[in-house]
Amino acid sequence: MSVIFFSTNQKIHYSIICKNTDLFTKIETQLYKEYPEYGNLENYFIVNGNKINKYKSLKDNNIKNSDIIMLHVLDE
Repeated sequence: MSVIFFSTNQKIHYSIICKNTDLFTKIETQLYKEYPEYGNLENYFIVNGNKINKYKSLKDNNIKNSDIIMLHVLDE
């Protein structure tokens, strides 16, 4: 499956191929390899109006193929 990351400041528009059994933290790490400037910030993610639990799998977060995940930076 593929998930698409967007940031609220529109600097990120990035797709990652993954499995629905992957933990979200694994996908988040891949995102930070591409955009290292976000790795040290306080971030949270929203998909379909719900906040993502980083320590659950994509399936457990009800994330499906081609879902758009919004990255929000606190204090931005």
